[in-house]
Parts: sequence; structure tokens; C-alpha cells
Amino acid sequence: MATKKQEIRLNNPSHVRRLLNRTINQLLNDEIEESKSRAIGYLSQILLKSMEVEDLAKRIEELEALVEVERGYTN
Repeated sequence: MATKKQEIRLNNPSHVRRLLNRTINQLLNDEIEESKSRAIGYLSQILLKSMEVEDLAKRIEELEALVEVERGYTN
């Protein structure tokens, strides 16, 4: 019987942390290959970095909007 493939959502850092916790436990229990766990770790790192960049970009846009509002009031 084939095992069902599991789809998970990784929409925020806590989701990634849960995946990494699960992956670590699977590796320690010999339920997952080391190469697969390395790939999950690597891709998780990239995903977390992209979330960080997205968050920073949003914050910069908000700050730029505030600066524009301030400039509008002072001119």
C-alpha cells in the first residue's frame, strides 16, 4: 500500500519551524533519509530568507508612505 503524500503549508516562520521539528524527529528515528532532511533544511532556509525580505520590503514601503505624508504636511 502506498503512503499518502502530505502537503503542508509554509506560510510563516512557525510553519517552517514545525516542519523542521518534524524532520529532525524523523531523522533521529531513521524515518527519513539524511539527503532528504538536508534538502528540507536547505529549502527551509531559503524560504525563511524570502519571508524576511518580503517583510522588510513591506515595512520599507510603509515607512516611505509615512515620509511622503509628512512631506505633504510640511510643504
